[in-house]
Amino acid sequence: MTIEPGIYIPGFGGVRIEEIARVTEDGYMLLTSFPRDRLIEIG
Repeated sequence: MTIEPGIYIPGFGGVRIEEIARVTEDGYMLLTSFPRDRLIEIG
């Protein structure tokens, strides 16, 4: 399954961070990752 949170600001732009996860008996396992230390807060 995919997890795709995103934010879109009219007149500015947006971003969507896509993660791919596998559902397991114990919960889930992320198969991809995004370096969250590179995200910046705007506004």
